[in-house]
Amino acid sequence: MIFIVFIYFSVLNGCKKDSLTHPVKVTFSINLEQIKGLPAYITSSQSVVSIGSISFLGLRQQGGDVHFDTKPGTTQGTYILSSGKSAEYVTYFDIPQGVYDYMNWSIILNEIDEETYDNTLVDSEDYGLLISGIYTKLDGAKIPFYFMIDPLHKFSFEASDIKGSTPMSIIDGQMYDILIELGPSEAILNINRDYFEKATIESDDDNEYIIISPESNINFYQYFLFQLEKTRRATVN
Repeated sequence: MIFIVFIYFSVLNGCKKDSLTHPVKVTFSINLEQIKGLPAYITSSQSVVSIGSISFLGLRQQGGDVHFDTKPGTTQGTYILSSGKSAEYVTYFDIPQGVYDYMNWSIILNEIDEETYDNTLVDSEDYGLLISGIYTKLDGAKIPFYFMIDPLHKFSFEASDIKGSTPMSIIDGQMYDILIELGPSEAILNINRDYFEKATIESDDDNEYIIISPESNINFYQYFLFQLEKTRRATVN
């Protein structure tokens, strides 16, 4: 009798372990949220992002932790997100089912594909994330601005469910989407207007514009990046 019970629980335990290896399809999307309510002197235009690699770390209650990285050197693509546009589908992954106490998704940027997006004023292909808009100076002059993020910059996102809670259950037979978000407009809202007024202005022929990058208006760039990092969100739906 004891032998039979032992076999029963051994088989049950083995089935449980096997079930925790079942792959579940999770689509991966990105949104660069352009919120309403920007100051009248700022008009947001569009954001362009190039995603290089994606990594995942998941800590499960049972079945062991899960970690993977996409193939090094493989680019996921360049995406143009205009103001008001919905999230952009990027790719999908099969991850083992289970109850996840913790999920972290990370993206490393890559150089923007000039065949997808090309700007005659700036060398967009040298950067991984471009956020553009128009700034109205105190004297009324309107001038384009470009936030240009380094192509090797890494953004990490700690995920939660749509209620902002953890743990999260990933169950075989259901479909899920992980949406990662950055809020460039939200970041700009937290930047004092003096940064724009005092920014170095560049010119090309008759065009004037502001570039905020690791090479130009460096203090402005670092402060914007700090504010942008604070807007990171990741939601499992």
